Amino acid sequence: MKIFNRLFSKKPQVPSLILNVDGLHHIGGQIPPSIKIPILETSPMVYLGCISKNEPEIKIIDFDLHLICPIFLDLQLPIFFDYSDPNSPQVIKENVSTNFNQLFDDIPYNAHIQYQRLNFSFALATPNKTKIGIQKIDFIHGQIGNFREPIWIHDENWPYSPINGQKMKFLFQLGDIDDCKNEFGQDVLDKEHIDNYLHFGHGYMYVFYEPESKVIAYLNQL
Repeated sequence: MKIFNRLFSKKPQVPSLILNVDGLHHIGGQIPPSIKIPILETSPMVYLGCISKNEPEIKIIDFDLHLICPIFLDLQLPIFFDYSDPNSPQVIKENVSTNFNQLFDDIPYNAHIQYQRLNFSFALATPNKTKIGIQKIDFIHGQIGNFREPIWIHDENWPYSPINGQKMKFLFQLGDIDDCKNEFGQDVLDKEHIDNYLHFGHGYMYVFYEPESKVIAYLNQL
């Protein structure tokens, strides 16, 4: 009976970010005119898209979260942004261990780098077995990330808000997005042999939020 139950039991659903043309949110795209982009003199700021405040899975966000990050820094130590004004996020430089040093000499801080806009949804998805070579792996079509609980590549590295010291809440993580092609700035990225689609060193980019201080943190694990 136990063998029978295992054979016919339902696969667990995975909290996933799924590409969906009708999704509330989007990755990439043009920066809205209402959003003021901060300047960092060691890396260009890249617009990663927007999370709608109407997402039921992230009730602690009461504003449309426009994601802006200098993804060409070494972000294995988190970078923090003050979203007190959601239309004008500010880089937090005090009381942080962030590595602000320039990582790529041939990518100037004022380069315009933009990726294709793709809509997506927060959804519970069921993995299917897919054969790659001789191996069968669990695969979710259109998945670009996860939510609810972080999937750490290395040791857990939970950030704390540099404003009030509170442990931050995990929002979601992103991985390689093969379909999200570069639209502007690939000539600059080619100098450093960086692929023409959105990825984070082929690791995960984790996004956190602390609602009392309105701080967003980005953390990269490779």
